[in-house]
Amino acid sequence: MQGAMVSIRSMRVIGQTAGEYGSLWKARLTRLCNRAFALGGASMQAAVLHTRQLRCREPLPSRPLVVVAAAMIGGCVVARLASVSATAWWLAAIGSLALWGWFALKKQLSRATIALCLAIACGSASWFTVRANLFGSNDLAWSLADAAAPVAIEGTVVESFRLLKPAQTDPMRAIVLEPSSECVVAVQAVSSGGVWRSASGRATVIVDGDPPTIIAGSRIRVFGRGVRPSAALNPGEFDFRQAARSLRCLSIVRSRSQDYLRVLEQPAWYSLAAFTDRLRSAGVAVLRAHLSKERAPLGAALLLGSRESLPREESREFLVTGTIHILSISGLHVGILAIALFGVLRTLAVPRGWSLLSVALCTGLYMLLVRAETPVMRATLLVWLACIGAAVGRRSLGINALAVAAIIVLAWHPPELFRIGTQLSFLSTAVLIAAVAAIPSHRQVTDPIERLIDRSRSPIERWSRRHAWQAVQLVLVGTAVWAATAPIVASQFHLVSPVALLLNPLIAPLVSLAMAWGFLCLLAAPFSSLLAGLFGWACDQTLCCIDTMVTAAASLPGAYAWVSGPALWWVVGWYALLLATLFLLPRERLKRIGTWGAVAALWMIVGLVCAAGHQLIFPRAAVLEAIVAAMGHGCGIVVQSPTGQCLVYDAGRLGAPGAGCRALAAVLWSRGIKRIDTLVISHADSDHFNAVPELLKRFYVGKLFVPRRLLESSSPAVGEMLRQVRMAGIPIHSVQAGDSIPLDALCRVRVLHPPPEPIVASAQFLAHSQSMSASFSTSGLRSESRASDNATSLVLSIESAGRRLLLTGDIEGEAAARFAAADPDSCDTLLAPHHGTRTSLPPLIARATAPDWVIASGVGGASWPEVRRAYEAAREDGGASTVLKTGGDGAIALTFTAATTHVEQLTRTGWRQVVPTGLSPLPFPFSTATRRPLAAENSRLEKQKTLSGHPFQNHRSAGQHPAEN
Repeated sequence: MQGAMVSIRSMRVIGQTAGEYGSLWKARLTRLCNRAFALGGASMQAAVLHTRQLRCREPLPSRPLVVVAAAMIGGCVVARLASVSATAWWLAAIGSLALWGWFALKKQLSRATIALCLAIACGSASWFTVRANLFGSNDLAWSLADAAAPVAIEGTVVESFRLLKPAQTDPMRAIVLEPSSECVVAVQAVSSGGVWRSASGRATVIVDGDPPTIIAGSRIRVFGRGVRPSAALNPGEFDFRQAARSLRCLSIVRSRSQDYLRVLEQPAWYSLAAFTDRLRSAGVAVLRAHLSKERAPLGAALLLGSRESLPREESREFLVTGTIHILSISGLHVGILAIALFGVLRTLAVPRGWSLLSVALCTGLYMLLVRAETPVMRATLLVWLACIGAAVGRRSLGINALAVAAIIVLAWHPPELFRIGTQLSFLSTAVLIAAVAAIPSHRQVTDPIERLIDRSRSPIERWSRRHAWQAVQLVLVGTAVWAATAPIVASQFHLVSPVALLLNPLIAPLVSLAMAWGFLCLLAAPFSSLLAGLFGWACDQTLCCIDTMVTAAASLPGAYAWVSGPALWWVVGWYALLLATLFLLPRERLKRIGTWGAVAALWMIVGLVCAAGHQLIFPRAAVLEAIVAAMGHGCGIVVQSPTGQCLVYDAGRLGAPGAGCRALAAVLWSRGIKRIDTLVISHADSDHFNAVPELLKRFYVGKLFVPRRLLESSSPAVGEMLRQVRMAGIPIHSVQAGDSIPLDALCRVRVLHPPPEPIVASAQFLAHSQSMSASFSTSGLRSESRASDNATSLVLSIESAGRRLLLTGDIEGEAAARFAAADPDSCDTLLAPHHGTRTSLPPLIARATAPDWVIASGVGGASWPEVRRAYEAAREDGGASTVLKTGGDGAIALTFTAATTHVEQLTRTGWRQVVPTGLSPLPFPFSTATRRPLAAENSRLEKQKTLSGHPFQNHRSAGQHPAEN
């Protein structure tokens, strides 16, 4: 009883204490909410007051050029989103101009201003539609297709040949590529049936071998094979066709060697294109002569924008550290050149007017020298406007000058607005102008005592403090530019580089020094080899410092991160919020760093809350999903289990491993996948794994599963891949038939092939298989010695909710015949063996597995119609298989539910649902006469499995977990 009373008293004390603490925290929370509401109310009141002040201003804007540029940008954006003809836009522009005249006569200036802006926007939309969507009826691209075909063209070289140099020591390439070169040709004629007819458009001409000595302005004839640029076949992948469309260069012509080129006419002596081309080539030769072999490519890229000879790994280091803009001629280079040249001329006592004229002429020549990219054009226009303003005694307002540059670029070629380089160039410059205007040029000391103390300091201390403040300014400006451009970079390049905040301010002075020494080397070379060598040595040492700092920064932990990128709505909302902040808040608050920090924090919180809310409201369905990526001649399949675990089956393509990595990474990022839980490599062919080293740099990989034969391979490519995997600390498992791969409790992954020991099929069955495959391959079935890697391909069975996906690798020939004879049971979806080629024995595989869907990860080839027909009609159960391929058609998405298998394929307009095809008649020679020997062989192999005790391909047997190799 006493214990109970004590307990009651204790509970009362605890309750009172809890009540006191609850009242205390309630009061604190109330005060905090009151402060938040008061702060929010004050902010809203200030915004409303600022809006009223804006409304009370004059009806005409104070910066009309900015308004014109904004109207043109808005018109281009609307024209890109809306499918409206150019004629309709012109009529809308004329109607808006009529309204402008009416309102102007009525003295309604505000309405007249709005009508004029609408007219400008409609005119810009019409011009964008013309430049982006309308091409001449005789454009060369109309006569080309996605498949290469012979073509002969005549035209004028617009951009001279530049070297396309592949990686020299890259064991991951499935084929050895020789160096090639490319140029851009303005097409004037095309041969049709031996008759030359007029043509138009631009074409990229690629010639195998060393670059031909053909300069810009030359008229040439080219014989080769023409094709259109490839479209984006995977979700989130870069669309080369759209990029070529924005450049109005929709044709590619490839020639085997220089022998297929003929110069018809040399350029005229007064040709500006030929002059700049010769000057550029001479400049590259000077840099190669006076810089070290290791630094000459970096110097040519920094000074002349020639990145052809720059090693790929070095370019990657500049990319991941956020310093790639150094290698792309931009406003930084033009600004450094203009400031340095003006300073030198004024030091030499050249009159101010002649100095400004010289700066304008030299920057214009430099723009032509580096091929007049949009960022260079923008920077050159800003320099010209600054020179004009200085010549007439007026200071050029930065934002107005930037608006003039935008107007000129949009009037020249409106599709430039949607190129990532143009967007980053103008955005960086706008933020730079705003940041420089907001940050004071020196520390403002208002206190008289502080000013007295500052005067009492020594000159060295004052100099140190002044330069320290300049360093702080540089860091603040760099941070502002990085924060403004980071969302676009993360969205387009899937890369975030925090190290750029520290690295860019450090190497900016070195870049200026390197450019100064490099230009002095170029200028001194015609007069003195000694001076050119001295300046070249100084430039080489400065470039060495830059290269060392970038390499060291790239190796720092956390220096950069590969990300899936923010959603489009978040990126658009971010820039809309920045514009709203600039428009609504007063200038005093805009100069505070805390204001922008609060805006950035607010929008990041909004993004996190929306992402979490979307996952709660619209959770991912607990189903098995798979995407067969379009890898060309290669394989890459992304499988997501019902609980979201990720398995990747193969990662490679024939040719460039980088292209395979980009395709597969785009698929993974489009699904929001950051981690590959299980990576499976089917066999030791490089077109199935050569993208793995690059994937390891972009994604975390949990485990790797391979066949034992791959671990015993002597291939250099296999050795390099395994070395990279071991360096990343990824455990490697070897598996065989009968093993299971742990992935998900709701998803079963089992290995059906290769067997622990080879099982020899009967001579009768192999002879019958040989006769069946005769129409598919002239060499019949391959022997084990010739196709050992393909014969040991890992065949996986992935099952969930009663549905089954069968992944077969490159199994073919005798191995495919044995697999089919071992009764692998039916499946819902079959990955066609060996990319859907003849040697995969389509009739045998289709009869053994009876799939509803057959997907070939490849381009098909000339035999594809026959192979497809065989897969469609070879089932014995009376059903018909729907056969698809990824190469040239697009990635394929599969969703497996208990009710059905939902299939979609990516097209130019987005994902399209694929409807199963009907039953097709069974073609010759795949008759039903194959049933008896196939059944007899199945019975024999079943007995052999029982006697040997080996769990062969039969997926009914329970699998065992593999042991780590």
